[in-house]
Order: sequence, then structure tokens, then C-alpha cells
Amino acid sequence: MILTGIFQTVEFYVITAFVAAAVIAAVAMPSQKGAARTFFFSGILHSEPQASEPAVTFTVDDDGRLVIDRFGLDGIGAGGAYSLAVTLIGFDVTIEERLTAGDRHGSPVTSATAVLDCFGAERYHFNYRSEATGRGAAFSLNIRPGNRIVRRLL
Repeated sequence: MILTGIFQTVEFYVITAFVAAAVIAAVAMPSQKGAARTFFFSGILHSEPQASEPAVTFTVDDDGRLVIDRFGLDGIGAGGAYSLAVTLIGFDVTIEERLTAGDRHGSPVTSATAVLDCFGAERYHFNYRSEATGRGAAFSLNIRPGNRIVRRLL
């Protein structure tokens, strides 16, 4: 009898409405990733004697900078350009590769290097994309001196 009386009181409905509002507020709360920050870095092109398959190597140097080596570039000649647009949202990183073709009759360019100095000593989730080639890779990496990861661009 007492249990049936509880469901008919005003206090029960006030508490139920309060709990429902708290659940809706918790679900509607935005994620805590923070604002997006975008950085731009230019790279250095290299002419290697042999071509290799498209890949990227991420190496953290002794100063905590991230050194990206890009291999398997095709169709970039001398005078071309390799640059990166890095978007950082919390610990999620999107790297957009930007390639500019140069003189195709000169010495062929097969690799490039860029040094990024916008990361703290944390674990980041990377998404590397090349719109020009339609290739990309995704992985996680701790930014600690000596850490290195190699990924093929698929």
C-alpha cells in the first residue's frame, strides 16, 4: 500500500523530472576536446636514386619534434613543393599532405621531409591524408624522444 502511494505524490514526479533533466543535460554536453588549431609546415624535397612504395615514417627527435619522412612520391619534379596542414583537436591530429608538381623534365623527386614542432609529450591519434594521391594512414604515437613508426600509405 505504501509503495502505491509514493507513485501518486507530487514529490515523486518532481524528483523524476529532475533526474530526467540531469540525464538529458549529461547527454547533450559537448565533448571536451577543445578548439581546433591548424599549423602549416613546409617540407624539403629529396631526389633518391631508387623509388620506393608510398609510405611515411614518423620519428620523434631528441628535442621532442616530430620528423616526417615521406617516401614514394611520384610526379613531383625539381621546383615542386611538399607541405603539410596539421589540424590538432585535443589529441586527434589530421595531417593533410599538399603536393605541388614542379618541372617534370628535371631530376625526379621521390621523397620529402618535414619537421613539426607543435606537439607536447602525449599520445596522439594521427590521420595522415594525401588528397593528391588518394592515399592515407591512421595510427597512434607517443611523442617521446626516440619513438618511431612506419606506415604504408594505402
